[in-house]
Amino acid sequence: MNTSQLQRSLDELRREQARLNQAIRTLEELLSGAPSNRLSPEGRARISEAAKRRWEEHRRQHAAKTAARAAKTAQPSTHRAA
Repeated sequence: MNTSQLQRSLDELRREQARLNQAIRTLEELLSGAPSNRLSPEGRARISEAAKRRWEEHRRQHAAKTAARAAKTAQPSTHRAA
C-alpha cells in the first residue's frame, strides 16, 4: 500500500469512528432518559393557545376596520352633481 491509500483508509476509519461515536451518544441519551429537544404536549398547547389569541385579535381589528370603512362609504356624499 502506498501513502495515499493509507491516508484514504485512515480517513475512512475516522469517518466511521465519528458515526459510531454519534450512535453511542444517541443510545446513551436514550438509556439515561435525557430529555429530547421536542416540545412537550403542554408546550405545544401553550403555543397553540397563544396563536389563537393573536389571530382572534387580528380578526377583531380587521372587522373594526372593515366596519368603519363600510360606515364611511354608506354616508351620503357631500358633493353635488352639477
